[in-house]
Amino acid sequence: MRTKRIQKARRSVGTRGVGAMSFLLAMATLAACAGTPPLPQTRSVITLTGERVQADPEAMVEVDRWLRPQLAEIERNPDLVRVLQEDRPLYPWQTFEILDGTAQLTVQRGQGDAETPFRLYAHFRLMAETGELARWLPEAVPETEDGRAGPAAEGLELERLILRRISDVWLLGRSVFDTTPYGPLDELLYSNEAGFLDEFILTTQRERFEEEATAHFEANPDRAEAFRAWFMRVFERPGPGFMDGAADEPGAEPADEPGAGPAADPMAAVPDVRLG
Repeated sequence: MRTKRIQKARRSVGTRGVGAMSFLLAMATLAACAGTPPLPQTRSVITLTGERVQADPEAMVEVDRWLRPQLAEIERNPDLVRVLQEDRPLYPWQTFEILDGTAQLTVQRGQGDAETPFRLYAHFRLMAETGELARWLPEAVPETEDGRAGPAAEGLELERLILRRISDVWLLGRSVFDTTPYGPLDELLYSNEAGFLDEFILTTQRERFEEEATAHFEANPDRAEAFRAWFMRVFERPGPGFMDGAADEPGAEPADEPGAGPAADPMAAVPDVRLG
């Protein structure tokens, strides 16, 4: 399975794409030496259905502050993260794996702006595996009262912390650098901003977090229906639309046109959840 996917994918070599986030990646090392200019003014991010997210300018400055050193680290050490390309839309975690000390994942061909958040996701996961996460995600390794590093976050807790950062980076790109919309990352961004990050994770990664999904929806029986109704209002489909095979279901919309029409219901497969 792994060999087949690598054969179908093409490694991204030489170029990083043509988007503003890709430019950020290329210029990160220079920014570390020359200082960072003020960010452009933020603007609202709006879906086709009119759902609006307004970025906080001070929050975006903070995201930019921690983002640039991490991008510079990835740029200086190209063996940390390897990016492959395929024609289909993907979430960052769908193809993620660590091979011989290198984090590898696949991004949709032609989506240069999405490559930066994908690289960051892979880097966070790799740093968690190597025990170096405290430098890049300090909230995942809180200090104890005596100043020592406490137990590192793992499992769903770690994924939540990582995806909050990825969502913030994508909001920075969309609201400040005018990056091109990308369905999988837009879903993450809006879910996070609307308070549905856990539901989004447990729906799109239910095989990985099956026990957590069951426990969450049993303890919060109204959240599945609330998430479904919210997703239908914002994206005009009942749940995340880019899981494996979702675009091939009868009646599903084209994967590169989020919010364009009805799709199969991914929430129907959430463990032990009644949707009415």
